[in-house]
Amino acid sequence: MVRLSLPALVLCLILVTAAVQTWVGPSKTRGLYMGLGTLGGVAAGVAVAALISRWIMRDVSAVSACLGVFAGWAVAWFFARRVPRTASS
Repeated sequence: MVRLSLPALVLCLILVTAAVQTWVGPSKTRGLYMGLGTLGGVAAGVAVAALISRWIMRDVSAVSACLGVFAGWAVAWFFARRVPRTASS
């Protein structure tokens, strides 16, 4: 069961990321903000996982990183929504 759950999680993340990219639009600046949110979210998720994994004695880095990405997107959206959705050079 564990061997099937990680590929399913990766497939789900690919689909969600594609949907978010479509929602953000073709603007390079918006994409930059969302990309920074992704990187910051992964970093925060892995940092939190390092603390939680020791406490519960299980590796939760994949789940924590995914939750961090969603949190990073939420924070980045506050900045990205102020940029026009149209493509910029």
